Amino acid sequence: MWIQSVSHKAALTSALFCSSLLLAIAVGCGGGAQEADVASEMSIDELWAMAQEADSAIESWHMEIASYYENTQYGSGQIQSIIIDVDGEDLHEQDLLLGQVYFEYMRVGDKQYNRDMTNGTWSEAPAEQDINNASEYTSQFLELPSLAASQEYVGTETIDEEEVEHFLFTLSSEGVKQMFSTQPSFDFSQNTGGEVDVWIDSDDYFLVRYELVIRNAIIPEKIGNGDIRFVVSIRDINESIEITPPI
Repeated sequence: MWIQSVSHKAALTSALFCSSLLLAIAVGCGGGAQEADVASEMSIDELWAMAQEADSAIESWHMEIASYYENTQYGSGQIQSIIIDVDGEDLHEQDLLLGQVYFEYMRVGDKQYNRDMTNGTWSEAPAEQDINNASEYTSQFLELPSLAASQEYVGTETIDEEEVEHFLFTLSSEGVKQMFSTQPSFDFSQNTGGEVDVWIDSDDYFLVRYELVIRNAIIPEKIGNGDIRFVVSIRDINESIEITPPI
């Protein structure tokens, strides 16, 4: 099944994902309404500079990713969802299809663990050396101002009782190709552009949510042309996340 070929390295490094999309970690301890007023008065370039500076401070986070196909000959539906916990170089990933886990992976220290989903047992191997640390998953999204055909500050909103700054970026067809140049799972050669909504924490400049729509992608398994939507939420940033080896 083509969905099963989408690992954390492909899904996140390319978009997101992936990647990666990812997605802006702050230094400092926040300052409430006063900080929010300052954030809302910044230009997009100024706020993005704060997010890029803060990105290097990322140590841990919890990320949930959902991907969907829309406007195809078969209508719309969810492709898959991914849940990722990151603590420094350690990582735990679960990939789900229709709510069921079909792939589970851990990297802890110098070892990696893969779960056999047919019997639930884990196998151990030396850790792969090309797995990126947490801070690299957001790198492509931090490049949005330079990739976007247009950008707009939407306003201050609330997510999980925290004030956030909402931005909207539009991507041309070429901008999509640049952003997803390493994406192996979808063919974006005929895309007609897209939009990216991004929410950044007003106090600490964390990237906490983004929604990405790419129009007219070629979706595998004979689904054909349609739109791809990614919805990504990030929380528990720089909080204690314990990833324990399964065996």
